[in-house]
Amino acid sequence: MFTLEDIRNIALQIEKNGEDTYRRAARSCPDEDTARLLTALADDEKRHRQWLVALPAGRPLSAEEREMEKMGRELLREMMASNPFVPDSDELAAGDFMDVLRRSRDFEEDTIVFYRFLLALLDDPEAVAGMEAIIAEEGRHQRQLETLLRQHHDNIAAGQSC
Repeated sequence: MFTLEDIRNIALQIEKNGEDTYRRAARSCPDEDTARLLTALADDEKRHRQWLVALPAGRPLSAEEREMEKMGRELLREMMASNPFVPDSDELAAGDFMDVLRRSRDFEEDTIVFYRFLLALLDDPEAVAGMEAIIAEEGRHQRQLETLLRQHHDNIAAGQSC
């Protein structure tokens, strides 16, 4: 059994990795418009993290549920170690700029899938609305990154950087 706290911790790491990656990419990009957009994406990820921290804790667990939670947490650790859903920010930031954009776009898609799973665990209407807003924003990030990829490709064809 995974608790909302376990899932929230994964989501917090996802948002931290995203923020770090976008800030690093923004600093390395000489194009001011692209750097501003990447900084805005980083700011969104930071805001998502703040929202996740504020999510209310679930109900108190029984002794049996606490034991199941412990087993679930161990299973989650093993899953994360063998096939990490959450890459570290250095992994996402490695490679050329276009590769970073591609992997970030794909990671936004994975994040949306994960957050839809998290959404199913929420029962508070305010928390559901907040998670739906974050999912929509992650979808916007994905579309913005796709646009940046096309622009970057066009810039390379024209002999420009970033």
